[in-house]
Amino acid sequence: MSCPFHHPSSPPAKPQGEHPPKADADADADADAGEGEPIPHPPEKWLVGNIQELDPSFAVSSFWRLAEIYGPIFSLNLVSRKVVIVSNFELINEVCDDSRFEKFVSGPQESVRVFVKNGLFTSYGDEEEWGIAHRTLLPVFGPIHVRQMFSQMMDILSQMVFRWDRFGPDNRINCTDEFTRLAFDVIGLCAFNFRFNAFYGDDIPLFAKQMAETLVEAGKRSSRLSIENQLRFQSKNHMMDNIHAMWKVCDDIVAERKANPRPDVNDILNVMLHAKDPVTGKGFTDENIRYQMATFLVAGHDTSAGTLNFLWYNLLHHPKALQKCYAEVDAVLGDRPLELDDVPKLEYIEASIRETLRYLGPIPALTRHAKGGKTVLLGGKYKVGPSDAIIVNLKGLHHDPAVWGDDVDEFKPERFLDGGFERLPPNAWRPFGTGVRSCIGRYLAEQEITMAVALILQRFVIEAADPDYQLKVKPTLTIKPDGFFIKARRRPGKDHLFTFTSGPAPPTPQPATDKPDTNNSSGKPMAIYYGGNTGTCKSFGEDLETAAPNYGLAVPLQVQSLDDAVENLPRDRPVVIIASSFEGLPADNARNFVAWLEARAAAPGNSTLLNGVEYTVFGAGNRDWAATFHRVPRLIDGLLEQLGATRLFPAGFVDVGRDIVGPFEEWKAGLFARLREVGGVTAAVKTDEMRVDISHPDTPSKLAGEPVSEGLVLVNKVLAEQGAGPEKRQINVLLPPGVEYRSGDYLAVQPFNPRESVARVLNRFGLHPDDLATVTGTTKEHLKSPANSPVSVYELISTRVELATPASQRQVATLASLSQGADVERLGALASDDALYSKEVLGKRFSTIDLLEDFPSCALSFASYLDMLSPLAPRQYSISSSPLAQQAVPAASTTFSSTTTSPQDKASLTATLTYDVYSGPSLSHPSVHFRGVASSYLASLLPGSRLRCFVRGTNAAAKFRLPADPTAPVIMVAAGTGIAPMRAFIQDRAAIAAARPGGARAVLGPAFLYYGCRDHASDFLYADELAAWQAQGVVKVRVAFSRNPPPLSLGSDGDDEGQQYAHGHVDELLWRDRDVLRPLFRDHADARILVCGSAARLGRTTAETCLKIYQEAHPDQTRAQAEVWLQRQKEDRYVSDVFG
Repeated sequence: MSCPFHHPSSPPAKPQGEHPPKADADADADADAGEGEPIPHPPEKWLVGNIQELDPSFAVSSFWRLAEIYGPIFSLNLVSRKVVIVSNFELINEVCDDSRFEKFVSGPQESVRVFVKNGLFTSYGDEEEWGIAHRTLLPVFGPIHVRQMFSQMMDILSQMVFRWDRFGPDNRINCTDEFTRLAFDVIGLCAFNFRFNAFYGDDIPLFAKQMAETLVEAGKRSSRLSIENQLRFQSKNHMMDNIHAMWKVCDDIVAERKANPRPDVNDILNVMLHAKDPVTGKGFTDENIRYQMATFLVAGHDTSAGTLNFLWYNLLHHPKALQKCYAEVDAVLGDRPLELDDVPKLEYIEASIRETLRYLGPIPALTRHAKGGKTVLLGGKYKVGPSDAIIVNLKGLHHDPAVWGDDVDEFKPERFLDGGFERLPPNAWRPFGTGVRSCIGRYLAEQEITMAVALILQRFVIEAADPDYQLKVKPTLTIKPDGFFIKARRRPGKDHLFTFTSGPAPPTPQPATDKPDTNNSSGKPMAIYYGGNTGTCKSFGEDLETAAPNYGLAVPLQVQSLDDAVENLPRDRPVVIIASSFEGLPADNARNFVAWLEARAAAPGNSTLLNGVEYTVFGAGNRDWAATFHRVPRLIDGLLEQLGATRLFPAGFVDVGRDIVGPFEEWKAGLFARLREVGGVTAAVKTDEMRVDISHPDTPSKLAGEPVSEGLVLVNKVLAEQGAGPEKRQINVLLPPGVEYRSGDYLAVQPFNPRESVARVLNRFGLHPDDLATVTGTTKEHLKSPANSPVSVYELISTRVELATPASQRQVATLASLSQGADVERLGALASDDALYSKEVLGKRFSTIDLLEDFPSCALSFASYLDMLSPLAPRQYSISSSPLAQQAVPAASTTFSSTTTSPQDKASLTATLTYDVYSGPSLSHPSVHFRGVASSYLASLLPGSRLRCFVRGTNAAAKFRLPADPTAPVIMVAAGTGIAPMRAFIQDRAAIAAARPGGARAVLGPAFLYYGCRDHASDFLYADELAAWQAQGVVKVRVAFSRNPPPLSLGSDGDDEGQQYAHGHVDELLWRDRDVLRPLFRDHADARILVCGSAARLGRTTAETCLKIYQEAHPDQTRAQAEVWLQRQKEDRYVSDVFG
């Protein structure tokens, strides 16, 4: 629990130093303050100053964005006041000096005074009530008294645990609601001996709802012009109604205690009713007790709940840390109840809480100002007036590489262990504020959160309800994750822990079966788990599930994610695992499973842990990522064996860049034969097929459906005509309000199949676009419709299945078996001759529809054709724009305002994609025009069109980002549309250079862009932008033209500052400049190489050139040693985003 926007000073549990920086020298400097240097600031606009720079619903996010651009200090003119935002340790350490600065109640804090008045965290510094409350209540919130609250906390925590257990493992737990209930009830019982009974109803307590509405409105009012606040009288009236209702609850609690005194109760309410201030001799008035109660409920519930939200988000997205927390709980508690003396032993959990508060905690900022009406010089040069609010940007403080290192953007609890916390400089970690106004309830919050985590981990396996959830921050007076849900499954062998009192344990909830219309519950059972982000692995699993009954087998619990198997691998049935690698790491829904296996394998004595588990593994991967090809499935296969499980059938693997189906079908055939053998299944294999019934509507279908709100096309333009290479385009997409991204992220687009391809399928099977199809007899999610309702065949073919994937050998064999005459022999040859199949089908990309057109005698049904097709997967494109180089568009000014359910008080960012349009003669039929599925779909979109898309962050561990320190060198290597993320990175640097004093050469480290093109006249993308950035000193551009370089007059004149062109390839330029690049990379630990382009060409040649450069400088190193060095660099300093 921390007080929102509080500016505290009580020391931490393990105090950091509290030595203010050179106070006397600074005081002298203040006394002699001259004009000082101007503080950087955005350009002001007439009448409104910088107000439009702020997101009205989330002002702090605007501070974060502007700090990236303007640096560690900048100011904003908000018309009625000036604010100065400081964002690095050096300046914040100075602002934390209590001899020169103090808390400033302004902005959101001042707005919330309408509710809590002169309570502890909103009192003005000269209000007598603050001193009385602070001196009287500080001992009550000390560690000794907080320890006495252990039993009350256990009381409330037990209610939460029972609630989660009884709702079962498939219940989606709304973290915001659940942890609000918890924190609200804890503060109610511990502070006032009052029960809100938050866990006994479907909704959170009315008081909590009213408080949330009040805080949101108060936050908004602080960002509006005063005239707008006056006009919004309805929202003000609603807020005041809520406030009076909450005051009544507080007054009723006080009245009841006065009418029925409880001298035996050791709570905070008794202290406020009876204690006297040791300095003034005064006590609390009834009115001030009301405001203090409201303060405790605001600060006590919102911040603790927010911390727990962020903590679980971080742990579930960093499964190795989660497994360490599990291991600690198991070691400290085992199977016995939690006791008070256990709490300080949970050191890794404590470190995880501290790291959560550093990484991103519920309190985003503190507000201070100069004491005594003085004008001061910050940093010895920036003049700040006494009425200027100084906003301490805690994210900037807690992500300052000068304190935390270059891994500031990694969640790493270990940084707080082994004396790491104690070694921090003074004021480097300030989530609870600073000075005498620090959060009074810190110890209560830390004990409550630690206990909650320990009890949850001891009893439940926790998993994300939505594994691909990307953090969205919801602001009130504090911040917390928005829309974050988890699931809690009882850990095996922990039944007795669900009896906090005597009595039988509740029955263990069973997973829902929700069986499809196939008779999939009969037959020998098997379990199928998958881990994948794109749908391919899940599709393989569903294919096995659909086919299982035909072989006398069953999948009673349906296909589940691998994270569902944590501590839950069945021993009574074979286990089939289908997994993929993403940049060498597990998929989102397999992270915790892999971390669980790794943690158990690393611990001693676990060689028999999985005895009795029989398993097999199938891996999906792309050979273009050679270094991590099938890493995760191979890792899973090995770890299961290491932990005592028995490999039932050899692992299988597929290269999705070639034949995506054939190897799986071969493996599936062998797997089912083996499963029938070990299961003793003797029944004949059935040949039931999926059915598709076609019906015809009475009238043509009208265009209808839910409005698409995922993205709005603003611009779609040609950058380079088709000629030297494919057509290259740029599309600008306005994202939904509140959706954010960073340079280096992707925009994933859900495409439609080209109309020509869909028409070919319709024609082959004699279908009309508005015919309706009802799909039954399958468990493939991408084919099913709600309640088996019909869907138009056009929608089915155009939006759900891949049409262009090459047919597998087994599929070719199926086509041969359904053909007649000479077609049988020709198809049979393709199916049986591996070399012929590879040359004619894979080499020429023959899809199933291609073969059906070439072999018209084949009597394949439409249902069987659909069953052969993979789900239409989203395509992801690197975003080629920077959020720092644009100002977000207010939602009210976009067409989102009337068509989406996104929060309308948030603003919208634009994401730019730079992409090739694949179009040309088909390899299989040169007379047929081939169009790339996603690229042709994007190229067809007109401004005003909507498309389904979502932001997918680059894998955090892959570090495809600029270095955190803008002065660190960066070497960017790209070819063709691989320029996309580099353009975003350079825009980042340009925005920073434009905003900070001195320009690029003063604030940026050296940056090189090595860019490969074909023809200077036709496909040199963003040439003018690059030239401008070069002139500004943002980047040095080196361009290699493989076919047609510019005339010599356009090239470099030898000046190192000018653009340099060459006829050749990028790797040749890298080798030419090796004497410049080698020391940049070698002598700067934070330097980074970023590569984007073709894996087979640019990725391979860039890596090879780096090896050559290294070996030239280290002639004593063998090739193998050089490769080890390069692989080590690829862990964090040489980062590729390459594609096939």
